[in-house]
Amino acid sequence: MGQPWTWGHLPWTALAVWWAAVAGAAWGGLAWRAQRAERERAQALLRLGQVSRLGTLAEVGAGVAHEINQPLTAVLANAQAARRLLQDNPPDIDVLRQALEQTVQQARRAADVVARLRRLLERPGERQPMRHMELGAVVSGVLDLLAPSLGRAQVEARLIAPTPVPVMADPVALEQIIHNLVQNALQSLEQVPASERQLVLTLSRTPTEGVLTVADTGTGIAPDLLPRLFEPFLTTRPDGLGLGLTLCETLASHMGGRLRADHHPPRGALFELALPLPPSTPSA
Repeated sequence: MGQPWTWGHLPWTALAVWWAAVAGAAWGGLAWRAQRAERERAQALLRLGQVSRLGTLAEVGAGVAHEINQPLTAVLANAQAARRLLQDNPPDIDVLRQALEQTVQQARRAADVVARLRRLLERPGERQPMRHMELGAVVSGVLDLLAPSLGRAQVEARLIAPTPVPVMADPVALEQIIHNLVQNALQSLEQVPASERQLVLTLSRTPTEGVLTVADTGTGIAPDLLPRLFEPFLTTRPDGLGLGLTLCETLASHMGGRLRADHHPPRGALFELALPLPPSTPSA
């Protein structure tokens, strides 16, 4: 009989090498799979980022079209009015000067909008500088710019401002919001008889916010649309882009404020813009 078998007869060295090779192969396979998964994840994120950027560019492009269309329309209207005035003999110099001044103001507004959107694209994560502003002065300035539109719509806007209301805001963004809210109100008021058209802008304060309320007696907001009013591309106008209110809400949020909409009984719409008061402003 041969010697009895023991564990010492096993080829431990060969087995160790074999298990090391198996472990190495397994680890290599896992590492390869992990690297592949990481590569695929990176590629997916890159594609997602590209799609997101394209989507952002599309929204910004649509936003530019929406925001620039209004001042350019005003520029064209005032320039045409100036041309007609020059044909008078003699021309009314005061009215001509007013038309040209409004043309310059609207052209500057268009340039400001483009510059702001460009900054957002170049530095998307950077907040725009906030300034101490008097809300009533900004509202009055916008109403002056929209005086021709108010006249054509036979609407006399009424501003109720019992006391000055200071806010912290981005000047261009604040003007854009007010401009859009008034323009939307005018478009709604044009759908009702001229004798029933009313537009009231009211300023008030809370302990922490300055508030602008824009109320009209136009066609109002359909109950089913009110919860979705700030969704992108939601519009009831055939030629509308559905981005105006979305942009307004976004701009208000970026300034630390808020924008809400509601019904204005017995008929019409109401929009409330609230912005933070400047630091160390006394409570109302």
